[in-house]
Amino acid sequence: MQTNYLKYFVDVAKLGSIAAASNEDFITPQGMSRSLSALESSLGCQLFKRTQGKVVLSAYGEALLDDAKELLRIQQRMIDRVADIRSSESGISEKTVLVYLNNVAFDVALFNPLIDSFDQIFANARYFQCDNAEVVDNLLEQAEGDDCVALGLLCLFSPDDERNAALVEKLQSNGFEYQPYLISYDQVLVSKKSELASKRALSHADILSRPIVSSDGDIKRVAEKVFGKNAIYMVTSDSAFRFRVVANDEAITFVPAFHKLVDSSDDATVAVQMKEPYYLEVGFAAKKEVLDSPYIKSLIAKLNAYYSKLAASPYLSLVPSDITSFKPTEEEGAGFDEKGLADIEARYGISSREREVLGHLVGGLTARAIAERMYLSVPTVKSHIYRIYKKMGIHSQEELLALVEEELVEGD
Repeated sequence: MQTNYLKYFVDVAKLGSIAAASNEDFITPQGMSRSLSALESSLGCQLFKRTQGKVVLSAYGEALLDDAKELLRIQQRMIDRVADIRSSESGISEKTVLVYLNNVAFDVALFNPLIDSFDQIFANARYFQCDNAEVVDNLLEQAEGDDCVALGLLCLFSPDDERNAALVEKLQSNGFEYQPYLISYDQVLVSKKSELASKRALSHADILSRPIVSSDGDIKRVAEKVFGKNAIYMVTSDSAFRFRVVANDEAITFVPAFHKLVDSSDDATVAVQMKEPYYLEVGFAAKKEVLDSPYIKSLIAKLNAYYSKLAASPYLSLVPSDITSFKPTEEEGAGFDEKGLADIEARYGISSREREVLGHLVGGLTARAIAERMYLSVPTVKSHIYRIYKKMGIHSQEELLALVEEELVEGD
């Protein structure tokens, strides 16, 4: 039984509507309905009665609601206790952790490993989506107090070099450090129905032949600077909507090249190189004592372990620095041999698109959980799982775990 299903149960009971609860929990109504059905199946009873568009508790639901709330309270207490222990061991104490992320961090290819790493270290951290200037301003504002720890993630675009230098100088003059982490570049996302999709690289004129739909913040300003304000057709922070507009061949948009690291084989879009691309640099900003703390070193070490698997990727490269040399401690690396798993991937011909799915399967996640984690459809994930199992000559996740354990032991 998954505790997030219990939360959906409690929220639907509170709001009396699957649609309202799904909006509050950032899941589609269909996904919430399926989750509730799975919970009802595991319990062997019907929790709600659905009549004429209304959702009301059944007798079983009324009887079990308080138990579900108590289980969620227990889960939160466990999370809080883990956070307290980590805080006492880390040297950062029990201060509130505030993380300011540039909008580009919410591209799924970058967002997933970041949030996975954050959640393992900052159990109760608070995250804010900002543009670069807001990241800097928030860091400086938080620096005035001693009741929190602040970390920023910047994305510096090459057409903004002068502005970038000013932001970094502003940080440094106020006692902050900026550490570049990875370098990539933007590509053009176009509809597979468009004639642009068949081109190897797009010229300036090719790009201007279509209206541009842009996310807000730094990328909007960069797009206006490079292609002109009149080229911007629409600005929206809703990436899913932006991609639908592109899929319908109504416009084009821009995505980081590392977006290709996420499978989009079922999508109606394709990312195409620019003939004259602009570049982006993702980096961390914080006080030196924060960057030197066991907390942050552990976070960076986990990111390094993830991105080391992508060392041969043409879509991003890590910047050689002190932080990109951080390695997981022996305890953090226990139970998951990255090199051994990479050997398995090479031995069975696991593709780069299947690699992340395999990692999640080895971590014990279900197809639905993997789909939610990777922002893919469940059928797409199941298709990947089928191909992985076929290549490895197995038929279940249990067989996969046994095979991986056997392979890693033999590798030792």
